[in-house]
Amino acid sequence: MSESRPEIIVQPDAYHVSRDSSLLVAELSAALAICVYDDTQPVGGLLHLRYVATSNDQPLDLTDNTLSSNLLLMDRFCKELRSAGARKQSWRVHIYGHMPTTPGMEGPAATVLDLAKAYFADGRLPVECREIVASLGLIVRLHAHEGHIQIVGTPGTVGAKFAAPVA
Repeated sequence: MSESRPEIIVQPDAYHVSRDSSLLVAELSAALAICVYDDTQPVGGLLHLRYVATSNDQPLDLTDNTLSSNLLLMDRFCKELRSAGARKQSWRVHIYGHMPTTPGMEGPAATVLDLAKAYFADGRLPVECREIVASLGLIVRLHAHEGHIQIVGTPGTVGAKFAAPVA
């Protein structure tokens, strides 16, 4: 990438929607990045959902309230995409999950991943999903304007630039 684009860091349990040429970036550590872009309009967004408590590396207690909060966040994310001009029938949905090698993470990860896949499948949207098992996290970058997605397995390098797009 020869041009410098502004990066917008998307924190855990938050999202960002953009119509400009920004790079939306999430550093995943036991979390999902849901990247959605419209292939007919210059609109895209990234939702960062975690399934591990950040303070003690223990799986979240996935109660009905926690899962309802995730659904509500996904609803708000999709509503903002539509408000920015994205046409739901033209959305492309990519879900990337980081699965740490820590024992006991499979259940919470599968629950949150299944919830996200079912949410978008219910809207009859095709979903591409990749789950990556690694001791360290991942960095996911979405070029919201064009829909290019980059994945790098080097956490702590959010300000770095990478050239090889994944999707």
